[in-house]
Amino acid sequence: MEVLYKSVTGCTGVESLTVTDSHTSPTATAFVIAESTTLDIGDSVTIDAGYVSDHAVLFGGFVKEIQVREPEKLYNITLSNNMIRAVDYYLVSSNPESPFSRQNIAAETLIEQLLAIAGIDDYSSDATSFTFAVSNPMEVNLTSIYDYCRFIGDILAYHLYCDNNGTAHFINRRPYVMAGDVSVGTIVDTDMLSFLYAYSDNDLRNRVVVYGSEGIYAESKTSSPYLPSDYYKSAAVSAPGVIDTQNMADQAAAYNLDLLNRLTYRCNLTVIGNPLYAVRQVVTVDKSDVTGASDDWYVHGVEHSISKEGYITSLELRK
Repeated sequence: MEVLYKSVTGCTGVESLTVTDSHTSPTATAFVIAESTTLDIGDSVTIDAGYVSDHAVLFGGFVKEIQVREPEKLYNITLSNNMIRAVDYYLVSSNPESPFSRQNIAAETLIEQLLAIAGIDDYSSDATSFTFAVSNPMEVNLTSIYDYCRFIGDILAYHLYCDNNGTAHFINRRPYVMAGDVSVGTIVDTDMLSFLYAYSDNDLRNRVVVYGSEGIYAESKTSSPYLPSDYYKSAAVSAPGVIDTQNMADQAAAYNLDLLNRLTYRCNLTVIGNPLYAVRQVVTVDKSDVTGASDDWYVHGVEHSISKEGYITSLELRK
């Protein structure tokens, strides 16, 4: 029988831990219950867990809250990863007449500069080929750094996240299996504690409209075999002052149509705990008795839970 391994910075007598992350969450989060701790608010924490014979870093971030629970005298510690700096940083100019302003700036550079304001200096990005505010300066004010960066990402169908080392990434990563993805492992029936397979058109959008600066707008649409003839489910992107060229508006509409014009295939699994599985990986499911389930899947969400009862990993997979 495998022996559980739980190592949390500044904690001893770890009773249980839970680490949760997803493609759409602003931050990865963790919750630790321990007999004692030297941690304080803002301290850096690494969680390395799994089995004595097979463990990995599941989380890297900061302490957000500490509770002491009586009569057990246990410490309940809540943590978030480095992106919490951007979530918590509300960008508001001291002088409303002089907000944060940029002109003729690449999208990835704009994200880099905004994250740096929130103290996130370790940054990696793909080239977007998008330049914002070509004609006139753009202004950013009265918003959280994360919300505005996420807004920019949504325009381009780009993905923003922080890894366990605290590095922020702004990349062309779709929430499904892409060309070039390689599976990190195969999940078979004997690994599965629970299983659900579903697909729907809930998130399908086959018409995207983009509004930019005055006189700049675009539309991209196509028929869908999953919807009635001449029926369109629409999405809108509004970015006046940011999108100020027609080419940029056309590209944003096309990118988002490509992202959204598809069924959502979902597979929810609870499996015997495995520290290998993380969001943004691809895994293979071997489930031949359910049509469509045996395939490569994108790890859209994951939760690792380790306690006295054992170790389980819950996965939300998409394709």
